[in-house]
Amino acid sequence: MEKQRARTGSEKEYRKEQLKKAALTLFAQKGFKNTTVEMITKKAHLSPAAFYLYFNNKIAIYRALNKDGINILEDLMKQALHTSGGSSVDKLYALARAYYNFYREHTDYFYITEILHLGNDEFFYDSTMVKELEKRTLVLLQIVASVIEEGIEKNEFRKIDPMKTAVTLWGMIDGVLILEVKKSTLFTGFMIDALIEQLMDMVLLGVKKK
Repeated sequence: MEKQRARTGSEKEYRKEQLKKAALTLFAQKGFKNTTVEMITKKAHLSPAAFYLYFNNKIAIYRALNKDGINILEDLMKQALHTSGGSSVDKLYALARAYYNFYREHTDYFYITEILHLGNDEFFYDSTMVKELEKRTLVLLQIVASVIEEGIEKNEFRKIDPMKTAVTLWGMIDGVLILEVKKSTLFTGFMIDALIEQLMDMVLLGVKKK
């Protein structure tokens, strides 16, 4: 009985992951509006009825993927801090590269976490997703803010508001990555990683203690 229960549990988890994997691919290819539950289940080789065993609707699976994406990014950020140098400057560079690596290696999840598939009406319609996203985003920003706060305490950075600086820095990196998404960097001849390095150099000129 225990083996059968375990097998059933594993099978359910497998089906759920297959649905999420299919949805992630389809959202990336077709966008949220043009992806249907039927498309997701067909790609996952499951019946539409199976979908509703795990998710109430299409927005629910989008929300689940959003959480998965933020978890991946958080892990990358923590790994970056673990392997970075001892200075706060090194740590900030490492966090910026971690975000870029998330975009480069998990592009479909980047689109999900940035809500690039959804219009404002679709996004704000689901208040639960808004609250969850805001809560998880604050966790990521706090990681950045804690490095800035550490830099202030170690006399590497001048006295600035850590969270305000973290939000500003994250917004700037987001902006560069969105330019890349829109292919707006192609005509400049600059590589995206070089632009992020330039951005970090400029930010650190402003926050380093003179």
